[in-house]
Amino acid sequence: MEGIGIIRLRPFKRIDAEKLLSWLTDERVMTMWCAKTFTYPLTQEQIITRMKEREEADDEWVMAGVDAQGEVIGHFCIWADYQKNSAHLGMIVVDDARRGQGLGQQMVELAVKYAFDILHVSKVTLGVFDCNPRAHACYQKVGFRDDKIEDHAIEYHGEIWNRIHMVMEREE
Repeated sequence: MEGIGIIRLRPFKRIDAEKLLSWLTDERVMTMWCAKTFTYPLTQEQIITRMKEREEADDEWVMAGVDAQGEVIGHFCIWADYQKNSAHLGMIVVDDARRGQGLGQQMVELAVKYAFDILHVSKVTLGVFDCNPRAHACYQKVGFRDDKIEDHAIEYHGEIWNRIHMVMEREE
């Protein structure tokens, strides 16, 4: 990934909530990010409440992508399903001022590496709404392939969005 700075992963911290709020000020973007996990407008209280709930779970981590200077540039969650030997990525977002620079792709590549190398799962899945072609293309560049389509996954102000379920399997 020539020309792209170093991206690192670290646990998402409560102090990062303000940054996340600044990226998700548009209801449509927020809905693409979280489906209906949160209500619009997103608040710091909603984020902190969810983080507290997730701190109790032993199978989910809320992560941040940070640049070489330690500035938060992205966010995602990773859920492990130990019974199925898989992990699921979700709630993926990159700072809108830094989109189009390949940072999201690099962050997702690191998330996949984490799932395979640290969690030792055999496959990683994610879902993307069909109204978000840039994200879909990003995940394809990382190596995800379309697995199935969930028709009418969500309704957003009269629009029906399908969810594309994507998968990447560990190369043996």
